[in-house]
Amino acid sequence: RAALEPFFTRLHLSLSSASTCHFLCGSLFLPVVLGVSIASVTELSFNWTGFLTAMISNISFTYRNVFSKKAMVGMDSTNLYAYISILSLLYCIPPAILMEGPRLLGGGFTDAIAKVGMTKFLSDLFWVGVFYHLYNQLATNTLERVSPLTHAVGNVLKRVFVIGFSIIVFGNTISRQTGVGTAIAIAGVAAYSFLKAQEQEKRAHS
Repeated sequence: RAALEPFFTRLHLSLSSASTCHFLCGSLFLPVVLGVSIASVTELSFNWTGFLTAMISNISFTYRNVFSKKAMVGMDSTNLYAYISILSLLYCIPPAILMEGPRLLGGGFTDAIAKVGMTKFLSDLFWVGVFYHLYNQLATNTLERVSPLTHAVGNVLKRVFVIGFSIIVFGNTISRQTGVGTAIAIAGVAAYSFLKAQEQEKRAHS
């Protein structure tokens, strides 16, 4: 899903004439998408539910970034993320209670606590919340400093980092396919960053 986010962001910016990146620079996200797709794919299976859900997710992420960037004109990224978090909480509470409430109250919490213990359950829940908040806060702060397309490319590269992190920390081995895909993605990001920097330098001197 995340590998196609730059494509949808670029498409929206092109249609809205909001892109500040020329065609070559804007097209360099394609190697990033290709590389991450090669590195991440594990099986070639397809179902319409998964496909449609992934496309809706891509479109949602695209417009979240675009409208968040526009909203930052009147407020900084930290305040914007605070408002987004509050609104998201209000949106999510009703469906969470309706869809997940009966399952959790019917034994979900009890089963989880019985499996790992109360202390570890609460500790894991706490740290997951902390790091997820920091991840989203950093992503919003980054969006304040870069374009939505650059942000989308960086979000894709995150998968490459996760692969590398799992190799170093967990000792996971990677296949040749994963290595090739990672190399393509890194090369694409390097080329995109180089051309983007050149564009900004030309704009500063014009």
